[in-house]
Amino acid sequence: MASPRAAMAHVRRLAASAGGSVASQAVTALGSLVLQLVAVRFIGPVALGAFALLSAILVTATTVYTSWVGDSLNVLDRFDPALRSSLVASALFFATVGSAVGVALALVLRLMGPAGVALFAVLITLWLAQETFRRVLHARLEFGALLANDLTYVITTLVFLGGLRLITGGFDLDGILLAMCVGCLAALAVTLRRLPRQEYALVRPRLAGMRELSAFAAWRSAQSSLRPLTLLVTRVAIDTFASRTVLAVVEAARLLMTPALTLISGAGGYLLPTFVRQRDAGIPMRPRNALVGSLVLAGVSCACGVAAIATLGFFGPLITGGAFTLDAVSVGGWAVYAVSFSATLPLASMATAYKQSRLVFLVRGAETAVGLAAVLILLVLRPDLAVFAPYCIGLGGMVSGLLLWWRLRIIRDRVRARHTDPERGTHAI
Repeated sequence: MASPRAAMAHVRRLAASAGGSVASQAVTALGSLVLQLVAVRFIGPVALGAFALLSAILVTATTVYTSWVGDSLNVLDRFDPALRSSLVASALFFATVGSAVGVALALVLRLMGPAGVALFAVLITLWLAQETFRRVLHARLEFGALLANDLTYVITTLVFLGGLRLITGGFDLDGILLAMCVGCLAALAVTLRRLPRQEYALVRPRLAGMRELSAFAAWRSAQSSLRPLTLLVTRVAIDTFASRTVLAVVEAARLLMTPALTLISGAGGYLLPTFVRQRDAGIPMRPRNALVGSLVLAGVSCACGVAAIATLGFFGPLITGGAFTLDAVSVGGWAVYAVSFSATLPLASMATAYKQSRLVFLVRGAETAVGLAAVLILLVLRPDLAVFAPYCIGLGGMVSGLLLWWRLRIIRDRVRARHTDPERGTHAI
């Protein structure tokens, strides 16, 4: 049995790792928050709506890419030659398709001119390249280096944007995208310098290991894309049935819940590689621990929502600059969404570590379908009630969390049976 001193040292190491992951997400969220405030203050609420749609497209492309390539780097053996060649092929494919789809959506939605669309294509490519090596840092549990990467991106982007304003006297949405491209380049350079050479050694793209890769990554990519795809569809629907100004109001309300959403994302970035390490070390993964994590995150999200509504009178005008008004109803919707997000994330991370991506997709897919149907019905019948859209996409998380917890308990029992009864092992997960 470990001594109290050893136990405390272990707790401190866990806290430091988790803190690094959360701090990394906090830096990224702060940078995004500042960019959106810049959009409101300097190029208006309509531009904020356009920037929100561009961000949703970028996040969706990144999530699909990361859940196929990045999570495979965490869960599978990234140094296996066949898998590595398939990962390189996958990275090239998704970067190309992601840029093409992003450009097509930007043109269809009329978010910017030709120069801006070209910049957006470059940004998607650079962002995905940077995200690849961020996930390598996740897999190595080097959250200090991850924090350095994100700080480099945020600081470079904001400094470049400030310099652009000093030199030219102003900037538009194209200028923000250019600054983000420069920030990605700087972060990529810093990260490559810190990683050992074998982590970014390229191999010839091949499909030799694609069967094993896709067996995990296909379902993982599908289930991970549900949340950003839900947000993208919701934003496009608000923009279509209400207006881009109403979309700006909904997005500004979301900014008040940034602390909670940042904490949840940071916890997710820490939990998946940690559960994988436990699995590989033969340490039992207890569904109860994931359930406790969900309850803690949900409690924190609820407290953040109450605090955001209580301080709305002060922070609302600070965010909007007086261009429009925020109310408790719009902020409360994102609080409900944050609690829903919290209820499923730790449990979904544990299920993914068990390579149960299909299970997570089926549970979350049903929740997403119901939520989006409710959003579309609301906006078609009452577009003036668009601020209630976050409630529609956030009400199913508790049910999804309970379903995942129930299934994880069954998986745990099967794993135990595999180790205690060899005759039953072939039927276990």
